[in-house]
Amino acid sequence: MIIFRFARKICERKMDDEKASCAHDDKKDASLSLLDLPVEIFLHICSFLEASTLVHSLSLVCKQFNLILKDDSLWKARINHIWPDASYPFLSPARPDELFWKLSCVAIEKQTALWKRRDSMEKLVIGNPQCSTMDALLLMHGGKTCIAGGRNRTLVYWRLFEEVYLPPQELENPACVDNAHGGWIWDLTAIRNTIYSCSWDQTVRSWALVDCGLVKQRTYELYARDGQGALLCVSSCPELSIFAVGSYGKTVFVFDARTAKKICQYQSHTGAVIKLAMNSEYILSASEDKTVSVWDQRAGRTMKSITISGEAFPRCINMQRDWVCIGDNTAKLHVLDPKNNFELVKSYATEHTKGITGVHLAEGCLITSSTDGTVRISSPTDPPRPIATFNSGFGEIARMDYLNGTLAISGIDIAVWRPKLTCSTKR
Repeated sequence: MIIFRFARKICERKMDDEKASCAHDDKKDASLSLLDLPVEIFLHICSFLEASTLVHSLSLVCKQFNLILKDDSLWKARINHIWPDASYPFLSPARPDELFWKLSCVAIEKQTALWKRRDSMEKLVIGNPQCSTMDALLLMHGGKTCIAGGRNRTLVYWRLFEEVYLPPQELENPACVDNAHGGWIWDLTAIRNTIYSCSWDQTVRSWALVDCGLVKQRTYELYARDGQGALLCVSSCPELSIFAVGSYGKTVFVFDARTAKKICQYQSHTGAVIKLAMNSEYILSASEDKTVSVWDQRAGRTMKSITISGEAFPRCINMQRDWVCIGDNTAKLHVLDPKNNFELVKSYATEHTKGITGVHLAEGCLITSSTDGTVRISSPTDPPRPIATFNSGFGEIARMDYLNGTLAISGIDIAVWRPKLTCSTKR
């Protein structure tokens, strides 16, 4: 086994001093324990245990176990054993810590086992009471709440999880807000318990999420003089209480959610802005002009423009601290490096047959959805390796969201996959 290579190296590092603190008080005690085993045998036993057990339980038993299990080489070897023909991670983290490889291994083993075993997940197909395509989708509250907006101008709100587990057929009827907008609802975002929806009616509206459903708070109107046209995407930064909205008129508008005032607006594209992602430092916008623009919020200027492909335009963005994943309309996946001036460093062909409508790089897995009606779970490695494929059951997937182990997709209907183990005890 690969981990045997590192056993002797681990033992040489202060093993004698550390072992003294774990030694038996009674020298005459002839009984054996794990402490008495050779390191090779101890590691062989560990190879049959889950990484989560080793990290969260066994390594806390005593200093000797902690010393053996804290070496990064062990966790790198376990990850390599799962994906021997790929390297992890996509890109090196900007600020690695001593727990990075341990926790990465725990997440990879958990997600790989979860998605490969179909009986570990349950699928809920939530019938769309409005019978129109749901282009906007948002999970909240750790995946316990689902909100969708449709082309029929309606917002719909479901509570997916209750204190007592409810079978799919017993899910309560959704709370609907009819005529929430005067045009198609195209995207959703949230800052704490306030939902922001954008629409083809050229407005953004905020909604308070309460027990009984959604209550309208405010309308943010943008006029023809702003040159915005239909509003196609919205994203938020809860840490700063700001949100941004992108328009068919090539403009991005940034608002302060506390004062409801527009902070700034800018144009970095020659085509419609179709997707946004933001954090406290940058706003990334994807456009039909086949570019992704990076707006530096601190400097108040466009930092750079990246051409993703000469043949395709970007459709979805997932921005993390250490990498940015972008899916395009030809089913290719692209990776930007925020640590290196957002350089385009990798591009991959996926097994989707049509454009990617959603991408999420979660802990332990990469999730993509497509208009081909499938969701594909892949490894978060270079290159990604397939883990599982799910069919929507209703055709084209317009939007995908993932939060805390809950995966949701929308189109004519809404489908949700959630781990069975996260549900409360069934009645």
